[in-house]
Amino acid sequence: MVELIRAAKAATMIPGAPVIEDAAILVEEGIIREVGAFASLGRTHTGDVLDLGDVFLCPGLVNAHSHLELAHLRGKCPSGRGFVVWVENLLKQPIFDLEPDALDEAVKELKRTGTVMVGDIATRFAKEMAGMLAASGLFFAVFCEAIGETVPKKTFIPSGEFEAGFLSVAGHSLYTTHRDVLRAAKKESRERGLPFSLHLAEHDDEVAIMAGEPSAFLDLLQARGRLLDFEPPKKRPVRQALDLGLLDETTLAVHCVKVTDEDIAAVRESGATVCLCPRSNEFIGVGRAPWEKWFASGAPLCLGTDSLASNTDLDLWNEALYLKENFDGGLSLEDVLAMVTRNPARILGAGNTLGTLEPGKVASFALVPDTLQALF
Repeated sequence: MVELIRAAKAATMIPGAPVIEDAAILVEEGIIREVGAFASLGRTHTGDVLDLGDVFLCPGLVNAHSHLELAHLRGKCPSGRGFVVWVENLLKQPIFDLEPDALDEAVKELKRTGTVMVGDIATRFAKEMAGMLAASGLFFAVFCEAIGETVPKKTFIPSGEFEAGFLSVAGHSLYTTHRDVLRAAKKESRERGLPFSLHLAEHDDEVAIMAGEPSAFLDLLQARGRLLDFEPPKKRPVRQALDLGLLDETTLAVHCVKVTDEDIAAVRESGATVCLCPRSNEFIGVGRAPWEKWFASGAPLCLGTDSLASNTDLDLWNEALYLKENFDGGLSLEDVLAMVTRNPARILGAGNTLGTLEPGKVASFALVPDTLQALF
């Protein structure tokens, strides 16, 4: 069945392409066949027409960073009191008690707000999360999170074949994951041609731990029997990640809040993509990433909601609104839309199927909210 979809406007997100007024998208069996003006495509089309009215279409959204395992912790963690207080509280929660109803509601929220793909971090239940997402109809990349000191004998990544997604591996952080484990995890993802994710330079305690300086968070971890033999590299987080070979064009560096100008230049040169999580950083109270400097650097940027333990919702539009409203300087609508469409689709390995509206790609759409349009 061939259907013509009409909308008042459409941003294809093909680099350099203008917004199409009175837009039309020809769809056959869920795949885009043509995109253009309705006056042109409608002239020869004889099948069904779905007129969406006065809406602004863009490609379906891609949430580059989430922790759906924590969906049941919505509203249960303190906000604005800093990373150590947040972690102390988190560790008292039933972190690994998956709640099907909470997961179901999280998936419904993602879909309701226009998200079609998610990059999800799974600390314990990678195969279960992949199966749940596969059944949901969302596209996905589930990263099995590597934490601790032991390199697995065979693989970091469980077996599993999924039509709409895949499993990969992520390093939790430079301080909770041994350097040998991080190297091995990155090596496996590279050999398999998969993206790699890493929480990087998220908070002041991370910087202090790397530098070998006093840290309340390190004290907390060691009191729980972790990092007892940790040897600080006496480097900034970005430099350590580079020296371990963790940053390249297939790496998604998440947060990147506590960075210097030199750090930003180094990440840009490495080719890594940066995932900003503005509302999560604000919720926890770790500070604000230098968004303007990241944008000016030319590094590929995307947005993620992070978890419901550190955010109020999984709505990427709210992330985009928060960024735009608090951004100091020029930021176009295309710039913002790129952070939730083509940039994350590319780094998560879905650039051939999602991220832009063009022939051959999946016909998945989101509606740009009036509230966001009004800021430009």
